[in-house]
Amino acid sequence: MTYSDPAAESVGKRVRRARKRLGITQTELARRVSRAQSWVSGVENDSIPLDSIALINTVARVLRVHPNELTARPYRGDTPAEDRGHSAIPEIRRHLERYDLDPEWVGEVRSLPDLRAATEHACWLRLEARYGELADALPPLLSELQAATHLYVEPDRSAAFGLLAFAYQTANSIAHNLGYADLSLIATSRVRWAAERSGDPYHGAVSAYLRIRNLWASTSWNDALAVLDSACASIEDEYAAGKPEALAVWGGLQLRAAITAARKNDADEAWSRHRLAAEAVTRLGARQRTNYYELCSNQHNIDIHGVAVAVELGDGPRAVTLGKTVRLPKGMQANRVGHHHLDHARGLLWCGKRDDALAEMEHAEKVAPQLVRNHPMAQQAVRTLLDLERYSYRERIRRLGVRMHIL
Repeated sequence: MTYSDPAAESVGKRVRRARKRLGITQTELARRVSRAQSWVSGVENDSIPLDSIALINTVARVLRVHPNELTARPYRGDTPAEDRGHSAIPEIRRHLERYDLDPEWVGEVRSLPDLRAATEHACWLRLEARYGELADALPPLLSELQAATHLYVEPDRSAAFGLLAFAYQTANSIAHNLGYADLSLIATSRVRWAAERSGDPYHGAVSAYLRIRNLWASTSWNDALAVLDSACASIEDEYAAGKPEALAVWGGLQLRAAITAARKNDADEAWSRHRLAAEAVTRLGARQRTNYYELCSNQHNIDIHGVAVAVELGDGPRAVTLGKTVRLPKGMQANRVGHHHLDHARGLLWCGKRDDALAEMEHAEKVAPQLVRNHPMAQQAVRTLLDLERYSYRERIRRLGVRMHIL
């Protein structure tokens, strides 16, 4: 099993090609990323991995390419089953592009309760990282919701725009997690557009939350924090009053700020933001069982993000220590569980605990296969485990490498 555009070519070769295209030496690239020339040489000959998102984004910005050019995303498959999700991207793109045109829906539009149930199912598929099913179901849902915003009268029309904002949010998730950065950016703008017409101030703040991933790609850490702080300020009165929606959105925004600060390598800011998110969740209390705006603002996600912050800071020992204390409840969203086990695996790998790292990678892939197989850090972790292959896990890592199209 191989990809049509194999990422058989290594990351190091892609870095070398981009560097030569830019017309700079290894020494100059090293200077621009504040590393030694020997480090650049190691990256280009694949003896040193680019094993963090922040590092990949930094190198990509210096080389004037998108990070996806270095990681070879999206990772497409050669069979319908392997390519599911990716093959639906053109149709999703088409619906995102025609957002403000006359609807093309043929037939009767369902009632608002029925459309709400369909949208909630799409959100559930997103949280379960079932991107293939979601990508197939999303285009007709977008089409019908668009028709509803034209046919309904108030207050149902505003409610339909609110559902459309959630549907655009799921489109953003598919685009981002499958590696279509430009489409993710378009989907984020559509969330804001629909949120403005729904009259929901919180969904406007959620669009800022989504926007941050696109700022990460260009290492615009300060801009990202500014956007998040502006979104927090827009709901500050409601947050102070203890409204549950505001507490949940505030918590989600602060968790995203924590990851941003960690990728900026500002540990004090990252852990400060993590504490602010924890305070919001504590104030939510029992209400955190309601997943407001699909942001998973609950104590379990706070714990998961503790591991993620440590990983983004490159602190493997702390990631491993925190990872051992995380207790995930049965039935927790697959996308959160998959991300957690991937982060824990990366921390374990940095600490030389390869057998444990493989076990975490296997768990992550079992829970959220489409998320993990399309994640550049999962790809890198598996490549590293293959390079450091041990007899004790040889067959297991090779089977995982095959499933992830690395072998």
